[in-house]
Amino acid sequence: MTKKLLAVFAHPDDESFGPGGTLAKYAREGVEIHLLCATRGERRGNKINKDVKISHIREKELLEAVKVLGIVRVEFLDFIDGQLCNAIYHQLAGKIIKKINEFKPQVVLTSERRGISGHLDHIAVSMTTTYAFLKTKVSQKLYYNCLLKGTRDRMRDDYFVYFPEGYPESEITTKIDYTPYWKLKKEAMLAHQSQLKDVRALLARFTKFPKVDHFILQYHRGVKVSLPEKDIFAGINSPD
Repeated sequence: MTKKLLAVFAHPDDESFGPGGTLAKYAREGVEIHLLCATRGERRGNKINKDVKISHIREKELLEAVKVLGIVRVEFLDFIDGQLCNAIYHQLAGKIIKKINEFKPQVVLTSERRGISGHLDHIAVSMTTTYAFLKTKVSQKLYYNCLLKGTRDRMRDDYFVYFPEGYPESEITTKIDYTPYWKLKKEAMLAHQSQLKDVRALLARFTKFPKVDHFILQYHRGVKVSLPEKDIFAGINSPD
């Protein structure tokens, strides 16, 4: 049995800015990782080349980042950045359900329900991924990537509408130490050159803190769980 992980995010860069260290770690341990990206990050407009759409630029950046991280497959779901709303929830969920049924990952990973940064697209993807996990009955664990309370940068209070405060230690179920993969995370982040302002701000923050990704095990089934965890595949059978 090959270990499989499906990551579901809203935009190119969410995979690297978020659990990039964790994805790099598991890829190098032989886990087959696929990524669903709901949009191509069209919203920011074209500030690089007037002859090239920003969506094309960001798509190329993502494909470069996933090579660094070791993700073997990326699928764009072809929704529009900033438009993940009630009107398309079931279309989005349907595509995630289809992927789960076809890929059959033991673990599904997405953003926590407040979208980490408060971005409404992140929240929509979190909700629809949760719905897809519950409807499919295929995967054994659903994890939310989250921000630890106390690591939040107050300078980003108005980043969208309100930058959520993060989660206390008592609510964190799973910590993944990605220290050996820190350079890979940085390299993947730097692949997103169209977002360089955010990359620089995040790298300055990440450098100050331990190289640990934080997760909440939101749902599990058919697997014995012992919390807290240091492995998102804990309790799942090892490959043959």
